[in-house]
Amino acid sequence: MPHSSAEAMPFGYRLDNSAKIYVAQHSRRRTTMLRFSAVIDQPVNIALLEKAFGRMLDRCPYYKVHLRRGVFWYYLESHDPVPRVEAESCYPCLYVPLKRKETPPYRLIPYRDRIAFEVSHLLTDGWGALRFLNGLLLEYLRLRGETIDAQGLLMEADDPPGPEEHEDSFFKYFEKKVPPVKLTSPALQFGGTPVKAPEFYFTQGILEGSALKEQASRFGVTIGDFLTAHLIKVCLDEMKRRNMKPRPIRISVPVNVRAHFPSQTMRNFTLVAEPGIDPRLGDFTFEEIVKKVHHYMRLELDHRDIRRQISRNIRSERHPLVRIIPLFIKVPALKFFYTRMASRRFTLSFSNMGQVKLPEEMRRFVKSYQLIPPPHRRNISVTAIAYGGKTSIFFSTTMEERDIERRFFSGLRQMGVPVSIRTNRS
Repeated sequence: MPHSSAEAMPFGYRLDNSAKIYVAQHSRRRTTMLRFSAVIDQPVNIALLEKAFGRMLDRCPYYKVHLRRGVFWYYLESHDPVPRVEAESCYPCLYVPLKRKETPPYRLIPYRDRIAFEVSHLLTDGWGALRFLNGLLLEYLRLRGETIDAQGLLMEADDPPGPEEHEDSFFKYFEKKVPPVKLTSPALQFGGTPVKAPEFYFTQGILEGSALKEQASRFGVTIGDFLTAHLIKVCLDEMKRRNMKPRPIRISVPVNVRAHFPSQTMRNFTLVAEPGIDPRLGDFTFEEIVKKVHHYMRLELDHRDIRRQISRNIRSERHPLVRIIPLFIKVPALKFFYTRMASRRFTLSFSNMGQVKLPEEMRRFVKSYQLIPPPHRRNISVTAIAYGGKTSIFFSTTMEERDIERRFFSGLRQMGVPVSIRTNRS
């Protein structure tokens, strides 16, 4: 049976399993900061936003922390920061010196009618960040004078925090008897010409949700399956165009484990699926790729296989040798493992948040959502988030080349999906 662990400690909280990897990666190039933003109906009132921010941090005391260094692991120590907003900068998801004392692992950035919440992955995943942002939006709109019934869909500033919200669900659902899943072989890597930090390029495509749904329905799959298959086909075509040696093409797809194991944690509780194809076996049509992705995701998301991933991750953390290695050796080792082994198992990543659900009374005040993933050295990250009949897809990269995103969006247009494009590239 799964077991639980008391996570709260006198001095703060242990990092969850994912957070320990993100701390090791954290640098000016891999900032670990992801950005959720929402465009609202009026220019932002800074004073009201700061008040709403403070009330939400009081609602989520497990976010009122800063990173501290221990002998064997980093940990999160309770800290009561002054809730201030920051000015927008040239690039999103900029580096935050998390290892500097009293530095919160997040920032709030208003710009005109947009509210952006940037948070380090060491604190939470996409589900937790979006839940916090939506609670913040609700409180801000109420302070502005709007009457909104949350209908049980959103976190409310007046609700007391539950103990399950700061639990380490990875540890809770770890079972010693479950055998770990094995690592996959290296996948195709495109590489490219790197830009200097903090330069960070993104291209946003805004898609008509109805047209996208129609294309996915043609193949009898979800929109997420359809977009993942399209990414694989784009990578396959680009591999051929560049005359690269065939290698497996895999997409790293984060999976919200809360949908499979009961959890309300506001910390990390995400694992990855890696659907893909192996071009060394022969050519694949788009229809064949769609089928492979669809069936792979149904099989991979079986709760038994998810437990195997949890087992692999927690076993490595609990290994007696790993536990006694000092932090100054452990962090470089973790960074080397991720850079040289784990990140080479996939070609690019695709995080699909699906449809944002808001109370009916709130929808007229929130116009759109965006999700920008953290910058990743020599790799491409893709995100999707749907709201109000539109799907926003971001390609982010720290490389000059843009062939993948061009091929992706032009391919959708050829399939009859209208796309409007914006980018921060010159």
